[in-house]
This record gives sequence, structure tokens and C-alpha cells, in this order.
Amino acid sequence: MRFTLLVIGRSKFPFVQAGLEHYKKNIGHMAEFDYIELKDAGSDAAKEAEAFLAALKKRKLLGDGKARIFLLDEKGSQFSSVAFAAKLGALRDQGVQQMIFLIGGAYGFSSELRHEFELLSLSSLTFPHDLARLILAEQLYRTLHIWAGGKYHHA
Repeated sequence: MRFTLLVIGRSKFPFVQAGLEHYKKNIGHMAEFDYIELKDAGSDAAKEAEAFLAALKKRKLLGDGKARIFLLDEKGSQFSSVAFAAKLGALRDQGVQQMIFLIGGAYGFSSELRHEFELLSLSSLTFPHDLARLILAEQLYRTLHIWAGGKYHHA
């Protein structure tokens, strides 16, 4: 299994970078984890959409049926940690080998991307994009432990 976080811009907070390195290392014991930062396009959601699509095409992540792409968006579906693990587990069991999570810039996603991929929300609370990266990485780590019946998550 491979998880990919494809994000706009660099994190402004050293603690986020340190946290991402922590989860990358720990996820790496159970699955592959890629963290890719794309150039910030400011308030131009159309340019960000182009950057996301170009990055997905470059890495051959579109249209092969083995990858599933999610956009982190406040209007997306919300899950408990256990339900999130179950959703990703069901996709894995259907043959999905890579799950890709896109985190856009401050102005959100273009309507083109919002209609193309599944929307996912981490919470009804609003988080800075930097913090959303770290929260998502933690939830992916938690998912792997739930799948393995590990002690990290106590349900």
C-alpha cells in the first residue's frame, strides 16, 4: 500500500515538518508514504488545478484503477478514525494500491477538481492547511494500526 500527500506550498511551521518526518518514518514500517509539495499559485485555483493534474500525470496516477484520489475539503465526507480505516481498507480490498490525498492552497480547489475526485473532510472544524497535512498523516498511521489490530488505536 502506498499513501501520497500532494500539497500546495511548503509548510510554514517547523513542528509540522518534524511531525511529517515522524509519521513518514513510522508509516514506512507498514506502507509506503510520499509527501510532495507543489509550488503555491497564490489565489489562482485554476493554476493549482493544473499543477495537481500535471503532478498526477507525471507520476502516472490517473486512470489506472489502482489509485484513488481524495481532495481534502470542508464540504467532504467526514469519518471517525475507525470508519476512515474501514473505507480505506475496503478500497484496498478492491485492489486499490495507492491512495492519494490532495491538500490545496488557502483558496480551495477549482470546480474542475472538486467534480473529478472524492471530497474528504478531516473535521467540521477549520484547520490551517499546514496542520491538515499533519493530522492526515497521523490518521493514515492510525489507519494502518487499526488494520493490523495494533495498540495505537483503542476503539
